[in-house]
Amino acid sequence: MAAPVPAVRFEKATKSYGRLLALHPLDLTIAPGTLFALVGPNGAGKTTALGLLTGLLAPTAGRAWVGGFDVAREPLEARKRLGFVPDRPLLWPRWTPRETLRFVGAVFGLSGSSLEETIEGELAAQGLLDVADARNDSLSHGTRQRVALAQAFLHEPPLYVLDEPMVGLDPLAQRVVENRLRQKAAAGAAVLFTTHQLATAEGLATEAGLLVAGRLVAQGPPRDMRTAGGEAGLQAVFFAAAEGGTR
Repeated sequence: MAAPVPAVRFEKATKSYGRLLALHPLDLTIAPGTLFALVGPNGAGKTTALGLLTGLLAPTAGRAWVGGFDVAREPLEARKRLGFVPDRPLLWPRWTPRETLRFVGAVFGLSGSSLEETIEGELAAQGLLDVADARNDSLSHGTRQRVALAQAFLHEPPLYVLDEPMVGLDPLAQRVVENRLRQKAAAGAAVLFTTHQLATAEGLATEAGLLVAGRLVAQGPPRDMRTAGGEAGLQAVFFAAAEGGTR
């Protein structure tokens, strides 16, 4: 039996800005059903890596694939297969959450009563029914974040790419999102997310990667990762690497 196509694959993916090498050649493969946390200090290259995967950034060298489709050469096919939440919610201010989801659904080919039912279900799942018809620019940051999450979940993609998805969410909303991501992974979708909340990464991710100064310096199940001194866990490895220690 042929091996399943990776949900995500980076091959020597590199990004530089002039003399600044923001992301060193990155080799990374994420299988379907994986909850992958990409962690690292500020400026480590996490958002850059997600930008290459979503097509928001062009690689200086190397390639990235989504579900077997080259992001640079087959951008529409790649983007159809992912749901993306950027680090800041990007919502048209004069639209409402309901109008926003209708637009996103239409972009992904959803229509009619099926789309309306899907929208209602997503609004309910994100706790947005009471603000569904309020203007986006009247919403709090946390509520806008939930609208952005609803956009990503709407078309049931096989890959979710989430840049700091928990920022602005209260503990209850965080738990809802975590449980939904676990359900999506159990159903075969892959999830790639960044976070500065190491406890969240350890509790949610089945696999993690640590970026430091644009380099992937550690990878594996969070609780199995170890420092050179034998300390176990993602948090120990993070601090050892970020503070100049070695694995």
